[in-house]
Amino acid sequence: MYGCDLLEDGGIRGFSQRAYDGRDFLAFDKDTLTFTAADSAAEITKRKWEADEAIGERLKHYLENTCTEWLQRYMEYGKATLERRERPTVRVSGKESHGLLTLSCRAHGFHPPSIAINWLRKGRVQAQETKRGSTAPNSDGTYHAWASIEALAAEKDEYQCRVEHASLPEPGLFSWEPQSNLLPIIIGVVIAALAIVAAIVGFVFWKSRSARDGGSSSSGMARGAGVPLPERARLQHGAD
Repeated sequence: MYGCDLLEDGGIRGFSQRAYDGRDFLAFDKDTLTFTAADSAAEITKRKWEADEAIGERLKHYLENTCTEWLQRYMEYGKATLERRERPTVRVSGKESHGLLTLSCRAHGFHPPSIAINWLRKGRVQAQETKRGSTAPNSDGTYHAWASIEALAAEKDEYQCRVEHASLPEPGLFSWEPQSNLLPIIIGVVIAALAIVAAIVGFVFWKSRSARDGGSSSSGMARGAGVPLPERARLQHGAD
């Protein structure tokens, strides 16, 4: 395993480590051109490689030159993605049971993936009491994460969720706001109003149809009123 870092002050940091059969074997120090052996078996390779100064020089040159050149190239290729900033959408929910309240703070749709979600009580971070979910990707390239905490229902106003992210100019504070008890009443009133409107429309439709059916029957009787069927037939025959 090897890699390099470009520091903000222009410095370069590089590492090269080797393992064997799943265990640490050798680690390279580019500043001293020496190797650190993890066990007695690695000592043989350590002495051999340090005796040949060209091995250390090649590793140092790679970490400080080739590796950093490729790192800068990859950063340029992925500039749009690396500099992408998407603000998280934060939702706080609560579930109460027997006087105990579980508060959950969920952040969704943010980028880059690094984010800090903390629960505060009276302004103090509750690190030990907080449960966290791992940051996971969404299908659109953004991420989501969550953190929850248990509290006494009577103390719910003492808790806030603090979210820190690169897309936010300053940390955001979010509190749980229980749904108003008026919501079920409003929904019931709306449903009742819709039912009344439907009943009125149905009555008007029935009344209109009844009026049309009644008019057709009356006009038919008027045309044949006072004339027996045989007579009507004879009159029609005579007219022909």
